[in-house]
Amino acid sequence: MQWIKRLIAFAVCMLTALAALTPRNLSSQYSDSTIKEINQRLIRCVECEEKLTLYIKLAVNDSISLHKQATIITHQQETISQEQSKNKILRSVNAVQFALLILALIL
Repeated sequence: MQWIKRLIAFAVCMLTALAALTPRNLSSQYSDSTIKEINQRLIRCVECEEKLTLYIKLAVNDSISLHKQATIITHQQETISQEQSKNKILRSVNAVQFALLILALIL
């Protein structure tokens, strides 16, 4: 008698485990086409995210190069203003030398 009770308990456990482990394809919430569409959208999202990170890196590189160019332009403007002031001084010196040369020729 106990042997039959144990056999029945074992059979109930086996049937419960079998029912729990059996795949349920009929109760799927989404169809195959819906799952494929979701997968394609996820792939597009990943591709967009990769492009976004690339654009961010390019933006950082662009800002760095723009900053370098701005410092070069500022330095060149300072150099140009220094050269212009030197040229003004040299022009006035040349004018004085020319005036002295003319005075020397006259006298």
